[in-house]
This record gives sequence, C-alpha cells and structure tokens, in this order.
Amino acid sequence: MTTVAYQKSLVSLQRHLVDYRPYLERAIAAVKILETTDPASEEFSDALAELHVSATVLEPYSEGMVEAIDQYTEDLPDDDSDL
Repeated sequence: MTTVAYQKSLVSLQRHLVDYRPYLERAIAAVKILETTDPASEEFSDALAELHVSATVLEPYSEGMVEAIDQYTEDLPDDDSDL
C-alpha cells in the first residue's frame, strides 16, 4: 500500500476521533452520574437527557468511525519499510 493512501487514512481516522471523542466523554460522564445518583433527582434526569443527546449524535459518528478504522487498517503498510 502506498504511503499516501496510508497517510490519508490516518488523517481521516484522526479527524473522526476529534469529532467523536467529546460526545463519547459526555456519554461516559452521564453514565457515571446515572449509576450513582437517585433516579428521582434532577441530576439524574439531566444526565439521562445528556446521554440521550450524546447517543443520538454518536450513532452516525460511529458509522463514520467504523468506516475510518476499516479504511485505515486496509491501508496499513505490510511492513515498516513502506512508512
């Protein structure tokens, strides 16, 4: 595989990670609150809403992330000499 294709795949993967990570972190934070907070509390309701938004946003991003990972692994050089 050419170095150019590999580099393009790496840039695409990194771009997806930049977009994906903030929503993933928000979802994880919301899950932690849901695990430790009284379900009758406003904090629980807010965390549930945050998780819903994050999950809704992450769903299409996840498809793009999977495609970026697949493309990156397909474009990986067979050995280090191609880098």
